[in-house]
Amino acid sequence: RPVQINFREHVRYLLSYGDRRFEEHYSFIFVLFNILQRRTSCFHAQLMTSRPYFQQSAQLLETLSSEDVATALLNISKASYSKVSDERINTLMKHIKVIGGHVMGSAHSRSALRTKIHSLCFNLDLPSLFVTINPADIHSPVVLYFAGVDLDLDRVLPEVLRTSYERAQIIATHPVATAKFFNCLIKSILKCLVLGGILSPTKAYFGTVESQGRGSLHLHLLIWRKHKYTPAQLKENIQNEDFRDNLLKYLEDVVKEDLGVFRDETNDGTSTASDIRVSIQETDSITNEVVAACLSTPNPASGDFHRIFCKDVVRLVETSNIHKHSTTCYKYSKGKSDTSKTYRMRMPHVLVKTSNIDLSTSQITMRRSHPWINNFNEWLISACRSNMDIKFIWSGNDAKALVCYITDYVTKSTLAFHDMFALAQQGVKSIEQQRVTDS
Repeated sequence: RPVQINFREHVRYLLSYGDRRFEEHYSFIFVLFNILQRRTSCFHAQLMTSRPYFQQSAQLLETLSSEDVATALLNISKASYSKVSDERINTLMKHIKVIGGHVMGSAHSRSALRTKIHSLCFNLDLPSLFVTINPADIHSPVVLYFAGVDLDLDRVLPEVLRTSYERAQIIATHPVATAKFFNCLIKSILKCLVLGGILSPTKAYFGTVESQGRGSLHLHLLIWRKHKYTPAQLKENIQNEDFRDNLLKYLEDVVKEDLGVFRDETNDGTSTASDIRVSIQETDSITNEVVAACLSTPNPASGDFHRIFCKDVVRLVETSNIHKHSTTCYKYSKGKSDTSKTYRMRMPHVLVKTSNIDLSTSQITMRRSHPWINNFNEWLISACRSNMDIKFIWSGNDAKALVCYITDYVTKSTLAFHDMFALAQQGVKSIEQQRVTDS
């Protein structure tokens, strides 16, 4: 054809068909994604084999058999495997890691993200904030709009929103619409809010996208604030009372662990949870029947914006950011009995009347009057209209440990080390069988 079309762009075109035949097909997306992965891995494998240094590796790998990999796999199960025990296997795994780092969705591509995070830390020092945003696609009118549902985003009607079950059905059958919504929401939050300065002037951010068990997406975000202090200088400056007070004021403004301020700003300050469930939009009483996450963010141009916004924040936090116990709370606990199980959410939190900084340990304790509320920022939660979390990364050794944990968490992989060896064994065995067939 006169104009060459990239295969990936052609797939995008097919998924954007008006009749949605490809988007709604039960296997089309999975098959095409697998093809894209294979094309990428083959391309980078070809590049690697064309390099002069690969000749030596090829001669080394030529002597590797499936029995050798099986022996290494057995040693792993006995916890006796040493990385330098077999140079051929180490060479094979090194090349697999290099190629896999370019393949979208692979375990090694997640490891490549970790390297980028460490590079940012090296160049820009430690990040200042860790934010998690978990968009509620099942409650978003924008997803329904992208999925082809005829609705007015400025005036949400209950009958158009359908029931939660019907919305879940629409979202499950329109994965492209869900991905578009996530991309649109996150880009808007990053451009307008994060880079706009609601968390302070920002010099860099790094985000990784993770999918839950049901396939919905959420974002883990590291943010580097513009400031001139090193971790050691921050720890030294908190001994100064003015600096300490200003730091606490900043943290109370950015990281909220309490709803008291927002309740005081709604009506006469005596609002209860049931009183909050009133219209927060300048429409009519039909918003009483709509889930808070389904409503749009209050209009800043409205005359009573501050009161409406505070009510909106209270509703969102009460419905999506108050922790409720479930079996996943003990997901990684090694204890078997109910009394020995470890609760990984570290809740309930201790109630604190006044925010303070312990000068001896440099530990920051924020004001809190509710033991089960998860940290939030009012502007971010009003924009994403869903569950979120925000943490301030403090200086010193604790900060380094937290960064280490974060880089492991946001780049975590479901593929274990011994699983990769088992796959490598199957690959080598397949090559051996092919050689027998060809001969």
